[in-house]
This record gives sequence, structure tokens and C-alpha cells, in this order.
Amino acid sequence: MKKFDAILLVDDDESTNYLHTMYLEEWEVTDNIHTALNGQEAIDFLKENKEFQASKNSLILLDVNMPIMNGFEFLEEYERLSDEYKASIVVVMLTSSLHAKDQAAARGFTDLGGYINKPLSYERMVEIMKELESVSAE
Repeated sequence: MKKFDAILLVDDDESTNYLHTMYLEEWEVTDNIHTALNGQEAIDFLKENKEFQASKNSLILLDVNMPIMNGFEFLEEYERLSDEYKASIVVVMLTSSLHAKDQAAARGFTDLGGYINKPLSYERMVEIMKELESVSAE
């Protein structure tokens, strides 16, 4: 499977970011891992980071419940960004929220590539990578 050019973890729980960073490094799915503690930090990162913008194969793993700007507010702002900021970025919600209303709300975002429950597992990561490979092959 092809590695991601970069992955952005967006979660207010620093220990979750640390754990997911360790997993992603161990699984060797990217050489470029970034973190943001809320949606606003993630939007700012996307606007300021030319390398991430220029990537051809990047992933954002997004939590739902965060202070300042939650995952849904991030998606609303993200959908307003021009394509130069989004390029070939796939956004997947990675959350502990099991609420049906959250899952239903997530389906309303065209820029959302998936909705999975924490914790991130190797099997889920492989599924994401395979799904993205099949989409890019079309």
C-alpha cells in the first residue's frame, strides 16, 4: 500500500494524539505526522502549511468533540476553503462519539471521507488506505 504524504491528527486530547502518532509511526503509513488540538488550529495549519497543501495523498483524522472549534465546525469551515488548501486531502472522523445524531450529521458533509470510532487500529488504517487507493484508481 502507498504511504500517505502526511497525516494531520485533530484532537484536543494530547494523550490520544501521542498514542495515535506512535501507532502511525509503528505502522509506517507516513513519514509526516502533524497534530492540532482543535478545529481552528487545524484550519490555521492548512492555510499556513504549503507542504501539506501541495501533497497528493494526505489524511486528516478529526475528532468530533473539541473546544474552540469542534469537528463539525471544522468541516463547515473546511468546505469553504478553496481547492488549493484541500488538494488531495481526505478527512475521516475518528471519534469516541457513538451518538446516532453525530453519525447522521457527518453524512451531510461532502468533504468527509469516513466516520470511524476510536481507538485507531491497524485494521481500520488499512481499510482507510485501501479505500483511498481504490478511489484514486477510478
